[in-house]
Amino acid sequence: MEENRLLVPLGNRAFCYEYRMGVEGEAAAMAARNRTSRDLKDIREAMNRLETTHAASEYSFELDFRFHLLVARATKNSFFLMSLERLRDTIYKGMLLAIAPSTTDRQEKNQAIRNQHRAVFEAIAAQDEASARDAMRLHLTKCRQSTFHWANEERELELEAEPI
Repeated sequence: MEENRLLVPLGNRAFCYEYRMGVEGEAAAMAARNRTSRDLKDIREAMNRLETTHAASEYSFELDFRFHLLVARATKNSFFLMSLERLRDTIYKGMLLAIAPSTTDRQEKNQAIRNQHRAVFEAIAAQDEASARDAMRLHLTKCRQSTFHWANEERELELEAEPI
């Protein structure tokens, strides 16, 4: 089972969240402008699957990442999709830190993530570019903040993880 463990270098705690806030914030705005009914159906389905997983006190990197990929695909600009695909491993490590044990209850974290994804989805569905941008940026800001409890660590964090 050693292959199911990730070593997360804590010296790089931001895990490209600043980059993602800019890129994915704009992707969400563009998705709100360019999305088709099929895109909306796919994003809704991914969000619902993620919510079901979270409601069962579980977490799936794959389902969470799929939500973000589908938002990027809805932009109709392949650069957003390629950027996220290229950063997959780094993004997974950031997700791992964000859900790592802390003083915040796992159920509470999962509920917050569900609410944040739903806000992104609803803004895209309403074709509200500004709200979609703001909702995605807020989601990624909250994820970044949830890694702050590791700020003074000078070691690697070893956690169980899904195979990447």
